[in-house]
Amino acid sequence: MMWRTVEDALHDFFAARDFTQVRTPILVRNPDISPNLEPMQVSFSCYNPEKGIQEGALITSPEFSMKKLLGAGMEKIYTITPVFRGGEALGPHNSPEFTMLEWYAPGEYADGIRLAEELVSSVLDMVEPWPRIAHRDANVDGAGDPHVKDNRFILTDYPAEQAALARLSKDGKTAERFEMFADGLELANGFCELLDEAEQRKRFEYERWQREQNNWPTFSIDEDLLLSLSKIKGPVCGVAMGVDRLVMLKYGVGDINDLQLFPAKDRWSNKK
Repeated sequence: MMWRTVEDALHDFFAARDFTQVRTPILVRNPDISPNLEPMQVSFSCYNPEKGIQEGALITSPEFSMKKLLGAGMEKIYTITPVFRGGEALGPHNSPEFTMLEWYAPGEYADGIRLAEELVSSVLDMVEPWPRIAHRDANVDGAGDPHVKDNRFILTDYPAEQAALARLSKDGKTAERFEMFADGLELANGFCELLDEAEQRKRFEYERWQREQNNWPTFSIDEDLLLSLSKIKGPVCGVAMGVDRLVMLKYGVGDINDLQLFPAKDRWSNKK
């Protein structure tokens, strides 16, 4: 019932703003290769024996597929999908398999922040605005966790080197990226999207180099994604949000495993 209430609220929110719900692939050939992510690799055979064994990965987010849809001419889109990440602790806030909400809409950096705030506030029945705190003022520790007096806030203006897939500010000193934090949980990560194909290729190549230096598995650069970027009419903002954590916040649930019928900590513990 808790899940149904939150998901219904999300669908209603986007329907009222003329968004289109889409479904994207879960198994892909070229996943995100950001150094902070560990895609779950998959090997499988196709019906046609000439194809042999195929290599791919389960998505860490639907971002690449969503941007391909933007390049194909769609504008205001959202999806709610399972995502998978290796290297996650089997703790109360993390799971190797969880549910992600991701959406894209035309707009500038401030528009993306405002829409994310409206969505979360509507689901959590909040009326108070979320404070904006610049990354440089948030006393961020070595693990990337901010330490501020506010319990719920939006962290903005990330350092340029943490831009990932985000556009840089006009002076090039910060990234047009933000994250939402509530009750000690990172809830959402949003960008004003980088649509420069050449710059995005440079970033992907650098990420591949980082992974190779650490002997981490890597994948080919998604050429279809790069081609799609050049076709997107900008500016556009995208936001990824953990639905499990949103449910936890709304109902005061302290352990993500308590929301799952088959908790990850039970399925993947060392117990025989």
